[in-house]
Amino acid sequence: METFNEINDMYVERFAFIETLSREFVDKTGCGIYVFLSPLDIDQLFENFLHLGMPIRMFARQCIRNVLG
Repeated sequence: METFNEINDMYVERFAFIETLSREFVDKTGCGIYVFLSPLDIDQLFENFLHLGMPIRMFARQCIRNVLG
């Protein structure tokens, strides 16, 4: 069973991921992430991010290239 701290840490990490992803999209395109991705897409990206173990900004930039490319 997950403890409150583990669940809280996951929410904090997810929030940081979405904020960073959104900031990178705005910087590169002038639009937020929801112009390009659905909430379901973002959840799937977060799950992928957790398994890859790379820095959030690097992952976000890779996502932008994939979406715009």
